Amino acid sequence: MLRTCSVLLAGLAMVAWLESARAQDDETRTLVINAMKAHGGKEALKKHLGAQAKYKGVVETMGMTIKVDGEMFHNYPDRMKNIINIEVNGQNLTIQQGYDGKGLWISVMGMLMEKKEKELIDEMKENAYCEMVSSLVDLDSKEYKLSPLGEMKIKDQDTVGVRVSKEGKRDVNLWFDKKSNMLVKSEFRGKDPFGDTGEANQEKYYAKYKAVQGVQTPQSLEVHNDGKKIVDLEILEFRYHERLDESYFTRP
Repeated sequence: MLRTCSVLLAGLAMVAWLESARAQDDETRTLVINAMKAHGGKEALKKHLGAQAKYKGVVETMGMTIKVDGEMFHNYPDRMKNIINIEVNGQNLTIQQGYDGKGLWISVMGMLMEKKEKELIDEMKENAYCEMVSSLVDLDSKEYKLSPLGEMKIKDQDTVGVRVSKEGKRDVNLWFDKKSNMLVKSEFRGKDPFGDTGEANQEKYYAKYKAVQGVQTPQSLEVHNDGKKIVDLEILEFRYHERLDESYFTRP
């Protein structure tokens, strides 16, 4: 009898656990759906897979504070070009970099270099994936596993977190403002873009949202590595497109 009761209790406990897990999953998925609605809605987010932005700000690296401005072009999920103007020790330099889903290139002062290392390409693919997740496009899809991260105070905002997982991809943590459902922070672990080796917890903070073509879009972006701020940008202009023409991604 005792053994039978133990088995029965174990079964009831398992049922209770499954019901609790199912309730958590439903609650987390509802949070994501509400966030997608707050940012403009599923159709608007999915429609605008192309984007271009002008920005200015500073980059902290190697003990220096470098002023930057530039323009970025992006077609999700795997097309990117970034034109960066920097000022170092009174000298102005222009850097261009691009990615087409297979190859990565960089141009410094007109000198074009192909970056074919598999490690770099793989990291770029992972970064592009993380950007796609942070854009919330199709985030309610069943291909994503959503797990609750609880609540946390971020820059005086009460937020609730969701971990987004997909087989073969790195996890991405998203934190949403509890009142507005706006994305406040995204984070993932990846190769340190300012280091020779090793990984860093890469965090992005989004603020100063405004409607751009019906999509709530941040006008301020901070990037931190392992808690240290390395990039602080102000978005000067932003425009969405269904898809940018290939001419935007030509090499110099």
